[in-house]
Amino acid sequence: MPDNTIGLYDTRVMIASLVEMFHPSTFLRDTFFRNTILSNTEFIDIDIEKGKRRVAVYVRPVQEGHIVETDGFSTKAYKAPYIKEKMQTVAGSLLKRTTGEMVYSTRTPLQRAQEKLNKELIELDEMHTRAEEIQCMQAMTTGIVTCKNEDGVAIDAVDFGLDATHKLTLTGGALWNDSGFKKNALLAQLRTWRKVIVKDSGINPDHLILGSDALDQFLAVLDPDSATVGNSASSIRVDRGVIDPAFVPGTPGVIYWGYIKEVDLYVYSYDEYYLDGSTVTPLWPAKKVWMGSVNARFDRCYAVIQDMDALYAVPRFPKQWREQDPSVDWLMLQSAPLMCPHQVDSFLCAQVLT
Repeated sequence: MPDNTIGLYDTRVMIASLVEMFHPSTFLRDTFFRNTILSNTEFIDIDIEKGKRRVAVYVRPVQEGHIVETDGFSTKAYKAPYIKEKMQTVAGSLLKRTTGEMVYSTRTPLQRAQEKLNKELIELDEMHTRAEEIQCMQAMTTGIVTCKNEDGVAIDAVDFGLDATHKLTLTGGALWNDSGFKKNALLAQLRTWRKVIVKDSGINPDHLILGSDALDQFLAVLDPDSATVGNSASSIRVDRGVIDPAFVPGTPGVIYWGYIKEVDLYVYSYDEYYLDGSTVTPLWPAKKVWMGSVNARFDRCYAVIQDMDALYAVPRFPKQWREQDPSVDWLMLQSAPLMCPHQVDSFLCAQVLT
């Protein structure tokens, strides 16, 4: 092949193609983990500097100035998880018609190979993207990103140190499905959580994300008489907030439910699913509620690709090669993603139902 010709499977061509491809729902990643960081090592280093709510002291004009000690910082290094998914193509599969192709088609095996490459590249990219969204969910709800192998066994875990006061499991009368739990109690609970976040991080939370079961109970508490008098949650318009559901364009499974003025929160529910082994599983835990801010620092980080054809950091690295005997084409997509919630004090997650 001439030096100035780019082959069908050239890595540069595939990387460019990935930019234009459709991705599964990435509500969490795109809303909160908006900043991308590349690291040319296998580690993601994070500098952590926690400020203090210090107050200036008074002195007499003739005294020396009061010395303020400089805050230090700590650095945490997290080893990024690694993903390598690949698919194979044998020559015989290209001799058969594809889905929807006419029985007496004039398409050539090479044309089918091109279509198969595009389709498989999309599928592999969606698998990586879905893994990133799961990382976001885990980091936001538990503060720990857990990595499992193909057998569902945890092989690694990255713990961001979410404090127990920001990771709650409600009991007794605090549960949203408790018979005595009413609207005032719910709003008081949200105010308490908001104070915890503001006190520990100095950041005002502005988002409330509900799992499907938590959402049902949330609406029932706000509008307990809807089943008997014909009211609906969408008709509640009071000084404390507005419930007015609407789909969010471009984000499948996401519904914006309204604004709670009393605690300055925009309320969302998120219904996305993934295949966990052979089980279709909700991506966002059904009984959990998350409170946090889009202004907190959450990064999507990518470590170096450990491949002799790469050895640099990139969100996705596609690779294709051919084995001669038997003749097989392989397509592989590699990434080393880690979704990092740098300011773990800026959010709180609670399981609100039994």
